[in-house]
Amino acid sequence: MILDIDAGNGRIKWRLTGGLMVPLLGSQTTDSVRQGQSLALPETASVVRARLSSVAGDEVAASLASQLAQQFSIDLEVAEVTQTAAGVICGYSDPRSLGIDRWLAAIAAFAQVKNTVVVVDAGSAATIDIVVAPGRHLGGYIVPGMRLMHDALWQGTSRVKAEARPPEDIDTPGMNTNDAVNRGCLLILVAAIEKLVAQYQGALVITGGDGPLLMAHFSERAVYVPDLVLDGMALDGVGLRPFKATEK
Repeated sequence: MILDIDAGNGRIKWRLTGGLMVPLLGSQTTDSVRQGQSLALPETASVVRARLSSVAGDEVAASLASQLAQQFSIDLEVAEVTQTAAGVICGYSDPRSLGIDRWLAAIAAFAQVKNTVVVVDAGSAATIDIVVAPGRHLGGYIVPGMRLMHDALWQGTSRVKAEARPPEDIDTPGMNTNDAVNRGCLLILVAAIEKLVAQYQGALVITGGDGPLLMAHFSERAVYVPDLVLDGMALDGVGLRPFKATEK
């Protein structure tokens, strides 16, 4: 089986494929691995290859590599941004400065749509990337995600204290501070995405933990793909390098 791992700032997601009718999925907090816990993989798993997309730092990669070396006697392969992959040309002048999660999500979305696409990853930070046909990544945008926007208001003001909760409506103003904050944070993201979709006339593909919250405001114009980064890692041409358990 092949193990693909997406290590984000808050959570680590993994997927086992190969020899199974349905892929096996799992997730846990990134902090749990930082604190020495192993990935909670099935005891019967027979993993022959492992690939990692990580924005969580070398400490997490080293911990995962150590587990895989001990448990399965395999090296961890770490995905890297390259100038081209899966028919897409990277828009950054220095591809290495682009986040690997953004790159994998972008190429996976383009592979799915096969046309101009606006790719949103709604996680701790919300990223928006544009890929235009026939396969040119134009770059993108990074803004605070819902939680970060909420926390910024909580920490940066003396009176705007609100409980973070999914808003039911953003089309009418909030009648209390809780609603005003939660509706306002979501409205910022929705408005930015709507502008870019209108500007580029592309399909909209959304992933990330807050993706379902955004989807409620785009209905049939959008597609939600929860494992978009993992899908990108499985595409042909993705750059991979071995990460040894002893790497510093």
